[in-house]
Amino acid sequence: MSEELEKLARQLRDAQAGWVVRRDAAQELGRIACFALEVLHEHADEMDVDVRRVVDLALGEASAFLAGVPPSPQVKQYTLEELAKACAKEGERVVAPHGKGFVVQVTLKNGRHQAVCLNQHKRKDGTELIRVFTECGKPREDAFEWALRANMKISHGALALSKDGGEERLVLTDCYLAHAATPAEIKASVKELAYYGDWIESKLGELDDF
Repeated sequence: MSEELEKLARQLRDAQAGWVVRRDAAQELGRIACFALEVLHEHADEMDVDVRRVVDLALGEASAFLAGVPPSPQVKQYTLEELAKACAKEGERVVAPHGKGFVVQVTLKNGRHQAVCLNQHKRKDGTELIRVFTECGKPREDAFEWALRANMKISHGALALSKDGGEERLVLTDCYLAHAATPAEIKASVKELAYYGDWIESKLGELDDF
């Protein structure tokens, strides 16, 4: 598709080409633009917050361009290391390598500690994600309904079951599109997950064994 778009753009820009060629190129580019906008509009209410954020951004840039506003410069894509190191704060958050990612050891205001991990994850469709998560203890069947209700009180992330390391654990997890994740977003997520991870752990009767 990208090669076809580049070909059509070259044809329209070529002042030496015949008017029929340039007319047809413009017509096809318009058709493709309308199709793309139609698909984006269909997903304006997308349930996945990361997808909806990018859809909103794309529609906003398209609207601004049509109004004569030049497109914004390309957003910087941060590495996992840059995102992790942005979370560091002396006396509160210590960042260290952990497996294939990083761990942020967070000291909470109550004096307790919570480890929040960051790693990269690729979905089956090839989309690269930044995954932020913290363990909240061993799952208990009598706590599953409580956990689902607790999800509604959490602004960053959701409770899930994970088998990383072999033993199933209850984790609080949050995901971001890798190409759009910013240091501010990841730091906010780490702080939120640390706070609620500790709160959930205490509610489930687990000890803080950091």
